[in-house]
Amino acid sequence: MKIIGHRGAAGLALENSRASLLAAIEQGVDAIEFDVRLTADDHLVVIHDKETSRVATDKQTVRKLTLAQLRQVSLSNGEKVMTLDEALDVIGTTPVIIELKDKGSVDDLLLVLERHPDANPSVASYQHDELRNVRRVMPHVPTYVLEHYAPIAIINSARHMHATGIGLNKWLMNPLTYWLAKRYHLEIYLYTVNGTALAHVLHWLYPDVSLCTNRPERFTKA
Repeated sequence: MKIIGHRGAAGLALENSRASLLAAIEQGVDAIEFDVRLTADDHLVVIHDKETSRVATDKQTVRKLTLAQLRQVSLSNGEKVMTLDEALDVIGTTPVIIELKDKGSVDDLLLVLERHPDANPSVASYQHDELRNVRRVMPHVPTYVLEHYAPIAIINSARHMHATGIGLNKWLMNPLTYWLAKRYHLEIYLYTVNGTALAHVLHWLYPDVSLCTNRPERFTKA
């Protein structure tokens, strides 16, 4: 069972921050997942929400700010929002799942990844057109289809775009989805699993899934 640090290690440090990425690495995760959005001047930055209010001392809309303006916003742990370049510098060769939140991100993503030839990236998104573009311009990069509500339809989506696998909310996981994923050789990761009891049940029911967690220390040190 592979353990993926959710937004770094969001249960140990502020999500998607440098501290969170370092905490995930310290816990020995198999991979790190984090989110990226575009600024007004088309820089990819590591943040989940459209606005900064939940993780920062000021409420600003990421897409309306240039990178320089966003740098003026302090996160609640005193850090600044990282660029994708900076995040990849922090994690080095640790496998990473980059979740694209905005449409039109792929060209900028390609430029960043070209600057980090030693990175070990995969790309996930609820924006399926973005994943198709990733497959078109970076066919060697693994892709994961995300879906909010349709645990069966996600299999067809992944198959049609020749994705590597799917990412699914843990409560949507079911035997049919698991069987279809196995049949079509699709990998699965489930989010967000923080309790060890639930993790044991999921591993017993679906032994080949990976778990994305805010609390990697509960699994990697066991």
